[in-house]
Amino acid sequence: MLEKLKKLIFHNLSTFVVFCILYLYLLYIFKPSLIFLDTTVSGGDTGSHNYVFYYLKRIFPSIHGWSNDWYCGFPFLYFYPPLLYVLSVLLSYLIPANIAFKIATLLGTFILPLSSYFCLKTIGKEKVMPEVAAILSLFFLFLEQYSIYGGNIPSTLAGEFSYSFSFSIFWLFIALMKKGMEDKKCLISNTFLLLLMVLSHPIPVMVSVLIMPFFVLLYFKKNFSYILKVYVLAFIFTSWWSLPFVLYFDYTSAMIWRRFIRVSDLFPSTFLPIQIVALAGTVYGLVKRDKNIMLFLFVAIISFFIYLFLDNSKIWNTRFLPFFAMSCVMLAAYFLGCVLKITLLSQKPSALSLSHSNFKIQSLRVKLLVVLTLIATGSIFFINSQLKYIPSWVKWNYEGFEKKQAWNEVNELFEFLKSLPYGRVMWQYTSDYGRFGTPRILELIPFFSGKPTMEGLLIESSVSAALHFIVQAETTHTPTSPDFGFQYPSFNMKKAVEHMKLLGIRYFIAYTDDVKEEADRFLQVIGYVGRFKIYQIPDVKLVEPIFDFEIQKKEDWLIKSVEWFKKGELWKPIIFTEKNFKKPEIKNVKCVLIKFEHNEIIFYTEGIGIPHIIKVSYFPKWKAEGAQGPYLISPSFMVVFPEKNYVRVKWK
Repeated sequence: MLEKLKKLIFHNLSTFVVFCILYLYLLYIFKPSLIFLDTTVSGGDTGSHNYVFYYLKRIFPSIHGWSNDWYCGFPFLYFYPPLLYVLSVLLSYLIPANIAFKIATLLGTFILPLSSYFCLKTIGKEKVMPEVAAILSLFFLFLEQYSIYGGNIPSTLAGEFSYSFSFSIFWLFIALMKKGMEDKKCLISNTFLLLLMVLSHPIPVMVSVLIMPFFVLLYFKKNFSYILKVYVLAFIFTSWWSLPFVLYFDYTSAMIWRRFIRVSDLFPSTFLPIQIVALAGTVYGLVKRDKNIMLFLFVAIISFFIYLFLDNSKIWNTRFLPFFAMSCVMLAAYFLGCVLKITLLSQKPSALSLSHSNFKIQSLRVKLLVVLTLIATGSIFFINSQLKYIPSWVKWNYEGFEKKQAWNEVNELFEFLKSLPYGRVMWQYTSDYGRFGTPRILELIPFFSGKPTMEGLLIESSVSAALHFIVQAETTHTPTSPDFGFQYPSFNMKKAVEHMKLLGIRYFIAYTDDVKEEADRFLQVIGYVGRFKIYQIPDVKLVEPIFDFEIQKKEDWLIKSVEWFKKGELWKPIIFTEKNFKKPEIKNVKCVLIKFEHNEIIFYTEGIGIPHIIKVSYFPKWKAEGAQGPYLISPSFMVVFPEKNYVRVKWK
């Protein structure tokens, strides 16, 4: 076995050396001393992803579930692919959880050079080109121009690590699909790769679907059945996740993404040399009529046009730009590989003399080793000379929250919140929170203190998300205001207090003096921690009877709810149903909340037949016992009509 390994390394010495150089550089950037430090990863959106990992570990082996910790409740991992979180949880049974999650966030980054290599190797480019592709993939990985678009290191650090993983798998998948259709093999392998993509991020899956006509029309007209088998099998094996995604998609809060185009994004200055070589590779391949380059050219064209024309969509057009850039990497590797193959490998050893032949083979191997080593080291020196922020961002993220200078202040806040009775927390947004590790640090209130907070990641997963951002705009002068298609209100603490009561928010945290001054007028102060001032909203109830309402049809209910929430009579909510219910005549009913957990709510009421609003985001999987409903009620909650004194609403 050892002899076979030595022989394998000897015959592939240049490949082995290239990958040693590449991964040594990656380990130089992602220092093991940081990755294997048992701290909570921070930075960008990445820090907030800790909660998703934490909650999945809590409910594992279940993957789907319900969480009350963000946005008045949301269906957990119904609308966000779970794969890397599952891998993190599994790994956490072997090593510390923090380290397991850090490793999971880096999988896509470390896989891409290998995926690039095997992509070209799989489509039949056995000499030089695969190694060059692996080397050039670093130009994309370290492209600082793309800080959040996906696939590269800055995007991974910003929180797009699931995209990076799926993106890395994509390049091997399209190559193996080509090989599978040629050889009528690899059905299981292709299904498995597509399965990994589906369960990690949808964008690469979309691109893979869009390029399938290329395979059918240009390559293998008779292989439509093969493509169909791969996609159908992948759908079947992921149906436990993909079917609920499709069935319940109407119960999401879809943001609107406006087209964002910059010439500097299409042609970044540090990436321009790759694109020039890619252009040469395209011309050379077309002249040689090499169909292999058409695969990458087609990906580049598709992604380029989506980037240019996708607008007012649920998907940001920039998400497709990494496919254009990485296609350039593949085309550049193709051209450089052709040049090296012509200059180094064109002479075949003579068959007249075995010793002379062996000498030439060894000589070629040495030349190849030297040239590829020079290309790898030269590329790394060039890339390293252009870096501005990646090394410091890596350190910032992977040293963890606990190593931040301001950690004690925010940790003291978490400890204070932990000591309070259960209740939702609303907090003033400010970018100054970045000093704690990420501006989104307070999204981790459930992670560090066990209390639910209004804001979190996975915005589209909750029908209540838009309502939170309305309240955010009313409680800070610097709101984030994601685009849901409506105009946000201006700062208004009085209105915010009304909205917070309606949303069942018990605590409010102010940070800046101007917001504290306004909050002092309407709220009761219950604590001070550093620059934070904590308030309590009085008379907040999570379940209560309502005595006036109107009934409307369910069409466009979220639009109607948002308008009602912003301008309507908050004491008179809208029930969205086709049924007719009589309004109660009595106006005073005893109602006691007995149990309020992630998957179960129990309350006692003396108001039989009187509607009771449950201030948890509506979702069809909630079922009521002892009451009719739940029905959807504005702003985005559940309402039940009790038939018994004890009502139980359970997630099923």
